[in-house]
Amino acid sequence: MNSRLSNLTPIRSRENILKDEQHEPHHQRRTKIVCSINEKTCEIDIIREMLKAGANALSINTAYTHDRRQYEKLKMIRDQLEQELDHTIPINMMLQGKITRIGHLRQPEIYLKKGNIIRITQDNKVIGDENIICVDQDELFTQAKVGDQIFIDYGQIVLNIKAQETDQEAKQILMEKYPDLYPTEAMFKNSIFEQDKSEKSKLQSKSSLSSENSRGASSTQLQSKKQKYIDQIIQNKKQKLATKSLIVFICEIEQNCLMRPFKPLFITNRTKEQKQIIKQSDDSDEEIETQITSKDINDFTIAKRLDFDSITLSNVSRPEEVHELKHLLGSSTNIQIFVRITTQEGINNFDKIMEIADGCIIARAYLATWAQIEDVVQMQHDMILNCRKLVKPVLISTQILESMLTQTNPTFAEMGDIADVVEQHIDGIMLSGETTYGNHPIKVVQALARISTNIEMHTRLQYQGIFQIKIQENPIASIIAQNAIENAYSLRVKLILLFTTGETALSLSKLHAPCPIVAVTAKKTIARNLNIVNGVIPFLVGSLVGIEQLTPRILENFKQKGWIKQGDYIISISGLFGTQEGIINQMTILLI
Repeated sequence: MNSRLSNLTPIRSRENILKDEQHEPHHQRRTKIVCSINEKTCEIDIIREMLKAGANALSINTAYTHDRRQYEKLKMIRDQLEQELDHTIPINMMLQGKITRIGHLRQPEIYLKKGNIIRITQDNKVIGDENIICVDQDELFTQAKVGDQIFIDYGQIVLNIKAQETDQEAKQILMEKYPDLYPTEAMFKNSIFEQDKSEKSKLQSKSSLSSENSRGASSTQLQSKKQKYIDQIIQNKKQKLATKSLIVFICEIEQNCLMRPFKPLFITNRTKEQKQIIKQSDDSDEEIETQITSKDINDFTIAKRLDFDSITLSNVSRPEEVHELKHLLGSSTNIQIFVRITTQEGINNFDKIMEIADGCIIARAYLATWAQIEDVVQMQHDMILNCRKLVKPVLISTQILESMLTQTNPTFAEMGDIADVVEQHIDGIMLSGETTYGNHPIKVVQALARISTNIEMHTRLQYQGIFQIKIQENPIASIIAQNAIENAYSLRVKLILLFTTGETALSLSKLHAPCPIVAVTAKKTIARNLNIVNGVIPFLVGSLVGIEQLTPRILENFKQKGWIKQGDYIISISGLFGTQEGIINQMTILLI
């Protein structure tokens, strides 16, 4: 008996297994990881550890960010870590748009019990608990009515509106029922139900800030357009303030659930057979039809000044909305525009929207608020394929590793979901709550990096013939990209060395190169933006003049890293960068 036991393989600890993984043969992960940042995680030590764990890019959601000094802080952290870690770090700003969200909570997760009552107030200074929460926009109280349902967290939380009450009634009830939480009326006066008397001054400061930023614009027409938006929106808000009467909704919780902060909120009419989302009313009047709010304008003006790399426009339904943002940004900026598609109209107009946008973020959970859940998987697949055809980067977000908000390991279902999108060659996976208010932001990044790497190592890439992508402005670049991929598969090439201005690297990625694409560029903005493209490793140099001297130095660098060795084939794609930068004219196959 003892001899049989002695022959059994000893159980190994998780720590030892992870240490052994670090010594496995080299594999450069193709799928990129984007980490959302907020006040809690906007610290240099935390972001440094995220990047070391496998993060490639950072994103800051303006819906979570109430102190604009965080934008300045994030830029300073990025600039310092780029020098320290010697690689580029792109920053994306996600605009809030008109999506209504719940506010701060006292804990990362709060348990709500079926049948209990919870109140929703207009005052966005409330720190929410199991009895009361706030929302960040007043439109909910003009559109919802008794009998409607409220969906929070993409339908994970369902509240039935039973009644509404005034602020005085709500104060009295809560004080009597929960004297420990709400002991005196002074507490309500300062934090929950007293109307914010500084609202008007805040609106005026918004106008002042936007005016200052507008003065720096290169175009007088652009100044006028921005100011028209802001003046109209602020005037509408001032009118609302003059007649504002505080409303509190009394809601019954339909099912046991967990509530988390800053989750989006939708209204659903119970008389409809399907879940129909009632659009939130506009901040502007009929003369200015746009999804862009005054807060968005102030936020992206800051992003432009701080040299952020991309902006995500939320809730995009029509290509005109992307045109409007491009116009407001002006022609003097290199900021890319990503779109987040959340509506049926956006799905119907997807190709037209993506012709104008620079990239796409698929927010699956938003789609599930109006579409059948089983249909969302196919929508996701179709959007990834269409972005490949249109040669546009595509990211996926929402509910990636949701269980790791509180747990230290992912579920098997989450790992299967990640495996599916990795096999579809998604450019990047965006973590949201997992790296903002979750308890284990570093472990989440480590887990996602390990899962993605493991799936890639066990997914054999096979040449599937010429895939039809959109022909670029320079057709020669497209032809050479196609030939490079065909040769890369035939010769089992270990590295594609590309001297680029960005366009060809994206084409090679969408053609599913079987090896890393090292994109050598002299422009930091291009290097940053390529750091969210599948399989592309940006390599920043001082100048692209003198490629003959650059190539041996770069190859030696990757030899020392163990990526290539003697006997390996390399494909080098270069152009006439000394004269007309960016025109591709030759492809060379090198034997190391």
